Amino acid sequence: MPLTPAPAPKPATETVPELLHRTNLHDFKVKAVLWSLATVAAAAIWLIYFHELKLKFVVFIGAIGAQALKNIRLWREWRAANPHVQKQHPDSIRERQQASIKELADAARGRAWLTRGLVACIAVPSILQVVVGLERSIEVASVEPVAIQAGEWWRLLGGTYLHGSLTHFIGNMTALILFGSILELKGGALRLPLVYLLAALGGSVASITLPPEGPSVGASGGIVGIIGYLFMFSRRQTTKFPAAFHGATASVLAGLFTMGAFGYWFIDNAAHFGGALAGVVLAALVVEPARNFGEEIPEPAVDLLGWIAVAILAAGAVVTSMALLGLHQ
Repeated sequence: MPLTPAPAPKPATETVPELLHRTNLHDFKVKAVLWSLATVAAAAIWLIYFHELKLKFVVFIGAIGAQALKNIRLWREWRAANPHVQKQHPDSIRERQQASIKELADAARGRAWLTRGLVACIAVPSILQVVVGLERSIEVASVEPVAIQAGEWWRLLGGTYLHGSLTHFIGNMTALILFGSILELKGGALRLPLVYLLAALGGSVASITLPPEGPSVGASGGIVGIIGYLFMFSRRQTTKFPAAFHGATASVLAGLFTMGAFGYWFIDNAAHFGGALAGVVLAALVVEPARNFGEEIPEPAVDLLGWIAVAILAAGAVVTSMALLGLHQ
Protein backbone atom coordinates (compact mmCIF):
# COMPACT_ATOMS: atom_id res chain seq x y z
CA MET A 1 0.00 0.00 0.00
CA PRO A 2 1.59 3.27 -1.07
CA LEU A 3 2.41 5.74 1.64
CA THR A 4 0.40 8.94 1.65
CA PRO A 5 2.72 11.91 1.60
CA ALA A 6 2.63 13.91 4.79
CA PRO A 7 0.88 17.24 4.48
CA ALA A 8 3.19 20.19 4.05
CA PRO A 9 3.80 21.96 7.34
CA LYS A 10 2.00 25.20 7.79
CA PRO A 11 4.22 28.24 7.92
CA ALA A 12 5.01 29.15 11.48
CA THR A 13 3.49 32.35 12.73
CA GLU A 14 4.49 34.48 15.65
CA THR A 15 2.53 36.97 17.61
CA VAL A 16 4.17 40.31 18.26
CA PRO A 17 4.86 39.44 21.94
CA GLU A 18 6.50 36.16 20.86
CA LEU A 19 8.60 37.96 18.27
CA LEU A 20 9.65 40.55 20.82
CA HIS A 21 10.47 37.79 23.31
CA ARG A 22 12.69 36.04 20.77
CA THR A 23 14.45 39.15 19.53
CA ASN A 24 17.48 40.43 21.40
CA LEU A 25 16.86 43.75 23.12
CA HIS A 26 20.27 44.90 21.91
CA ASP A 27 19.01 44.84 18.30
CA PHE A 28 16.25 47.32 19.07
CA LYS A 29 18.52 49.39 21.25
CA VAL A 30 21.38 49.70 18.79
CA LYS A 31 19.08 50.41 15.85
CA ALA A 32 17.10 52.98 17.84
CA VAL A 33 20.30 54.79 18.82
CA LEU A 34 21.89 54.67 15.35
CA TRP A 35 18.74 55.68 13.43
CA SER A 36 18.06 58.47 15.94
CA LEU A 37 21.60 59.80 15.55
CA ALA A 38 21.28 59.60 11.76
CA THR A 39 18.02 61.58 11.92
CA VAL A 40 19.58 64.29 14.08
CA ALA A 41 22.66 64.47 11.82
CA ALA A 42 20.54 64.78 8.66
CA ALA A 43 18.37 67.47 10.24
CA ALA A 44 21.48 69.36 11.41
CA ILE A 45 22.96 69.29 7.89
CA TRP A 46 19.71 70.65 6.48
CA LEU A 47 19.57 73.43 9.09
CA ILE A 48 23.18 74.43 8.46
CA TYR A 49 23.44 74.22 4.67
CA PHE A 50 19.91 74.69 3.30
CA HIS A 51 17.59 77.64 3.71
CA GLU A 52 14.53 76.41 1.80
CA LEU A 53 12.20 73.49 2.32
CA LYS A 54 12.95 70.82 -0.29
CA LEU A 55 10.50 67.96 -0.58
CA LYS A 56 13.09 65.30 -1.36
CA PHE A 57 15.15 66.19 1.71
CA VAL A 58 12.06 66.23 3.94
CA VAL A 59 11.13 62.78 2.63
CA PHE A 60 14.69 61.56 3.27
CA ILE A 61 14.73 62.82 6.87
CA GLY A 62 11.22 61.48 7.39
CA ALA A 63 12.25 58.01 6.21
CA ILE A 64 15.21 57.93 8.60
CA GLY A 65 13.06 59.25 11.43
CA ALA A 66 10.43 56.58 10.73
CA GLN A 67 13.07 53.87 11.15
CA ALA A 68 14.16 55.44 14.43
CA LEU A 69 10.57 55.62 15.72
CA LYS A 70 9.86 52.04 14.66
CA ASN A 71 12.82 50.67 16.62
CA ILE A 72 12.08 52.89 19.62
CA ARG A 73 8.50 51.55 19.57
CA LEU A 74 9.69 47.93 19.41
CA TRP A 75 12.09 48.62 22.25
CA ARG A 76 9.33 50.13 24.38
CA GLU A 77 7.05 47.16 23.64
CA TRP A 78 9.79 44.75 24.66
CA ARG A 79 10.34 46.60 27.92
CA ALA A 80 6.58 46.67 28.59
CA ALA A 81 6.41 42.91 28.06
CA ASN A 82 9.53 42.29 30.16
CA PRO A 83 9.42 44.75 33.07
CA HIS A 84 12.47 44.94 35.25
CA VAL A 85 11.75 43.77 38.78
CA GLN A 86 13.26 45.35 41.84
CA LYS A 87 15.12 42.33 43.21
CA GLN A 88 16.90 43.96 46.11
CA HIS A 89 15.62 44.39 49.61
CA PRO A 90 15.11 48.07 50.58
CA ASP A 91 17.85 47.75 53.24
CA SER A 92 20.24 46.46 50.57
CA ILE A 93 19.33 49.37 48.32
CA ARG A 94 20.13 51.86 51.09
CA GLU A 95 23.47 50.16 51.73
CA ARG A 96 24.27 50.34 48.02
CA GLN A 97 23.40 54.02 47.91
CA GLN A 98 25.64 54.71 50.92
CA ALA A 99 28.49 52.79 49.28
CA SER A 100 28.00 54.87 46.15
CA ILE A 101 28.92 58.02 48.11
CA LYS A 102 32.41 56.60 48.65
CA GLU A 103 32.59 55.67 44.95
CA LEU A 104 31.75 59.24 43.95
CA ALA A 105 34.51 60.49 46.24
CA ASP A 106 36.93 58.05 44.60
CA ALA A 107 35.91 59.37 41.19
CA ALA A 108 36.62 62.94 42.24
CA ARG A 109 40.09 61.90 43.48
CA GLY A 110 41.32 61.04 40.03
CA ARG A 111 40.42 57.54 38.90
CA ALA A 112 38.78 58.86 35.73
CA TRP A 113 41.54 58.96 33.12
CA LEU A 114 39.38 59.75 30.09
CA THR A 115 37.98 62.76 31.91
CA ARG A 116 41.52 64.03 32.46
CA GLY A 117 42.34 63.33 28.83
CA LEU A 118 39.32 65.34 27.69
CA VAL A 119 40.36 68.23 29.92
CA ALA A 120 43.83 68.11 28.33
CA CYS A 121 42.32 68.19 24.81
CA ILE A 122 40.31 71.29 25.73
CA ALA A 123 43.21 72.93 27.56
CA VAL A 124 45.62 72.94 24.59
CA PRO A 125 43.53 75.22 22.31
CA SER A 126 42.46 77.31 25.32
CA ILE A 127 46.12 77.93 26.23
CA LEU A 128 46.89 78.79 22.60
CA GLN A 129 44.31 81.57 22.88
CA VAL A 130 46.79 83.36 25.11
CA VAL A 131 49.36 83.18 22.31
CA VAL A 132 47.14 84.34 19.44
CA GLY A 133 44.86 86.64 21.42
CA LEU A 134 41.23 86.29 22.50
CA GLU A 135 39.71 88.30 19.65
CA ARG A 136 41.75 86.50 17.00
CA SER A 137 40.87 83.07 18.39
CA ILE A 138 37.15 83.88 18.39
CA GLU A 139 37.44 85.18 14.85
CA VAL A 140 39.04 82.01 13.45
CA ALA A 141 37.52 79.15 15.48
CA SER A 142 34.35 80.12 17.39
CA VAL A 143 30.91 78.65 16.79
CA GLU A 144 29.91 81.37 14.33
CA PRO A 145 26.72 80.89 12.23
CA VAL A 146 27.87 82.65 9.06
CA ALA A 147 31.22 80.87 8.93
CA ILE A 148 29.62 77.47 9.58
CA GLN A 149 26.98 77.99 6.92
CA ALA A 150 29.80 78.96 4.54
CA GLY A 151 31.35 75.51 4.99
CA GLU A 152 33.55 75.71 8.09
CA TRP A 153 31.58 72.88 9.73
CA TRP A 154 34.51 71.95 12.01
CA ARG A 155 33.72 75.07 14.05
CA LEU A 156 30.69 73.24 15.53
CA LEU A 157 33.24 71.39 17.64
CA GLY A 158 36.17 73.80 17.39
CA GLY A 159 34.44 76.58 19.31
CA THR A 160 33.85 74.25 22.26
CA TYR A 161 37.61 74.10 22.91
CA LEU A 162 37.83 77.89 23.36
CA HIS A 163 36.93 80.08 26.33
CA GLY A 164 36.23 83.73 26.88
CA SER A 165 38.40 84.17 29.98
CA LEU A 166 40.51 82.33 32.53
CA THR A 167 37.53 82.26 34.90
CA HIS A 168 35.37 80.75 32.17
CA PHE A 169 37.97 78.04 31.51
CA ILE A 170 38.55 77.17 35.19
CA GLY A 171 34.82 77.03 35.93
CA ASN A 172 34.10 74.74 32.99
CA MET A 173 37.04 72.42 33.66
CA THR A 174 36.15 72.13 37.35
CA ALA A 175 32.61 71.07 36.43
CA LEU A 176 33.90 68.69 33.75
CA ILE A 177 36.30 66.98 36.17
CA LEU A 178 33.56 66.58 38.79
CA PHE A 179 30.64 65.40 36.64
CA GLY A 180 32.77 63.71 33.99
CA SER A 181 34.50 61.61 36.63
CA ILE A 182 31.15 60.53 38.07
CA LEU A 183 29.85 59.52 34.64
CA GLU A 184 33.06 57.70 33.77
CA LEU A 185 32.94 55.68 36.98
CA LYS A 186 29.19 54.99 37.03
CA GLY A 187 28.35 54.65 33.36
CA GLY A 188 31.57 53.26 31.92
CA ALA A 189 34.60 55.11 30.61
CA LEU A 190 33.51 55.13 26.96
CA ARG A 191 30.13 56.69 27.73
CA LEU A 192 31.85 59.93 28.76
CA PRO A 193 33.38 60.92 25.39
CA LEU A 194 30.22 59.86 23.54
CA VAL A 195 27.93 61.90 25.78
CA TYR A 196 30.25 64.92 25.75
CA LEU A 197 30.70 64.89 21.96
CA LEU A 198 27.00 64.59 21.14
CA ALA A 199 26.05 67.18 23.75
CA ALA A 200 28.74 69.61 22.54
CA LEU A 201 27.56 69.25 18.95
CA GLY A 202 23.93 69.49 20.03
CA GLY A 203 24.73 72.68 21.90
CA SER A 204 26.56 74.16 18.90
CA VAL A 205 23.71 73.33 16.50
CA ALA A 206 21.21 74.94 18.89
CA SER A 207 23.50 77.95 19.27
CA ILE A 208 23.55 78.70 15.53
CA THR A 209 19.86 77.99 14.94
CA LEU A 210 18.21 79.67 17.92
CA PRO A 211 18.37 83.43 18.59
CA PRO A 212 20.30 85.46 19.37
CA GLU A 213 22.84 84.84 16.63
CA GLY A 214 26.49 85.51 17.23
CA PRO A 215 29.83 83.79 17.90
CA SER A 216 29.94 81.37 20.82
CA VAL A 217 32.80 79.67 22.68
CA GLY A 218 33.05 77.28 25.61
CA ALA A 219 32.70 73.64 26.62
CA SER A 220 29.56 74.23 28.68
CA GLY A 221 27.19 72.66 26.13
CA GLY A 222 29.01 69.33 26.47
CA ILE A 223 29.26 69.64 30.25
CA VAL A 224 25.58 70.45 30.67
CA GLY A 225 24.91 67.41 28.48
CA ILE A 226 26.87 65.25 30.94
CA ILE A 227 24.80 66.65 33.81
CA GLY A 228 21.60 65.99 31.86
CA TYR A 229 22.73 62.41 31.19
CA LEU A 230 23.49 61.90 34.90
CA PHE A 231 20.08 63.35 35.78
CA MET A 232 18.31 60.68 33.71
CA PHE A 233 20.85 57.98 34.64
CA SER A 234 20.34 58.53 38.38
CA ARG A 235 16.57 58.46 37.93
CA ARG A 236 16.64 55.13 36.11
CA GLN A 237 19.26 53.37 38.24
CA THR A 238 18.71 54.74 41.71
CA THR A 239 20.96 52.37 43.67
CA LYS A 240 24.06 53.48 41.80
CA PHE A 241 23.83 56.97 43.29
CA PRO A 242 23.34 58.59 46.67
CA ALA A 243 19.67 59.17 47.45
CA ALA A 244 19.93 62.93 46.92
CA PHE A 245 22.00 62.82 43.71
CA HIS A 246 19.06 62.96 41.29
CA GLY A 247 17.70 66.05 43.03
CA ALA A 248 21.16 67.60 43.07
CA THR A 249 21.57 67.27 39.30
CA ALA A 250 18.08 68.69 38.80
CA SER A 251 19.04 71.66 40.99
CA VAL A 252 22.24 72.25 39.02
CA LEU A 253 20.33 72.27 35.73
CA ALA A 254 17.67 74.58 37.14
CA GLY A 255 20.35 76.90 38.50
CA LEU A 256 22.15 77.04 35.15
CA PHE A 257 19.02 78.01 33.26
CA THR A 258 17.96 80.50 35.92
CA MET A 259 21.38 82.15 35.79
CA GLY A 260 21.14 82.12 31.99
CA ALA A 261 17.84 83.98 32.13
CA PHE A 262 19.50 86.82 34.07
CA GLY A 263 22.72 86.79 32.03
CA TYR A 264 21.23 86.14 28.61
CA TRP A 265 23.45 88.80 26.98
CA PHE A 266 26.66 86.87 27.70
CA ILE A 267 25.48 83.29 28.43
CA ASP A 268 24.68 81.01 25.48
CA ASN A 269 21.40 79.56 26.74
CA ALA A 270 20.75 77.88 23.39
CA ALA A 271 23.97 75.86 23.72
CA HIS A 272 23.06 74.87 27.28
CA PHE A 273 19.58 73.82 26.16
CA GLY A 274 20.87 71.84 23.18
CA GLY A 275 23.53 70.11 25.27
CA ALA A 276 21.14 69.24 28.10
CA LEU A 277 18.56 67.89 25.65
CA ALA A 278 21.16 65.72 23.91
CA GLY A 279 22.35 64.29 27.25
CA VAL A 280 18.86 63.50 28.51
CA VAL A 281 17.75 61.92 25.22
CA LEU A 282 20.91 59.80 24.97
CA ALA A 283 20.44 58.53 28.52
CA ALA A 284 16.80 57.74 27.77
CA LEU A 285 18.01 55.61 24.85
CA VAL A 286 20.94 53.73 26.34
CA VAL A 287 20.33 53.48 30.11
CA GLU A 288 18.20 50.55 31.20
CA PRO A 289 15.65 51.45 33.91
CA ALA A 290 15.73 49.86 37.37
CA ARG A 291 18.70 47.57 36.70
CA ASN A 292 19.64 47.33 40.37
CA PHE A 293 21.10 43.84 40.38
CA GLY A 294 23.73 41.77 38.59
CA GLU A 295 26.15 42.93 35.93
CA GLU A 296 25.43 45.56 33.33
CA ILE A 297 24.43 44.33 29.88
CA PRO A 298 27.46 44.76 27.58
CA GLU A 299 26.88 47.29 24.81
CA PRO A 300 29.68 46.74 22.24
CA ALA A 301 28.04 48.98 19.63
CA VAL A 302 27.77 51.88 22.09
CA ASP A 303 31.36 51.25 23.23
CA LEU A 304 32.49 51.41 19.59
CA LEU A 305 30.74 54.78 19.27
CA GLY A 306 32.63 55.83 22.41
CA TRP A 307 35.99 55.01 20.80
CA ILE A 308 34.95 56.93 17.68
CA ALA A 309 34.04 59.88 19.91
CA VAL A 310 37.51 59.73 21.52
CA ALA A 311 39.12 59.94 18.07
CA ILE A 312 36.87 62.82 16.98
CA LEU A 313 37.52 64.82 20.16
CA ALA A 314 41.29 64.35 19.83
CA ALA A 315 41.17 65.30 16.14
CA GLY A 316 39.02 68.32 16.98
CA ALA A 317 41.65 69.59 19.42
CA VAL A 318 44.33 69.21 16.74
CA VAL A 319 42.29 70.95 14.02
CA THR A 320 41.32 73.81 16.35
CA SER A 321 44.93 74.28 17.49
CA MET A 322 46.10 74.35 13.86
CA ALA A 323 43.45 76.96 13.04
CA LEU A 324 44.59 79.16 15.92
CA LEU A 325 48.20 78.92 14.72
CA GLY A 326 47.20 79.67 11.13
CA LEU A 327 48.10 76.17 9.89
CA HIS A 328 44.55 75.08 9.00
CA GLN A 329 43.02 76.33 5.78
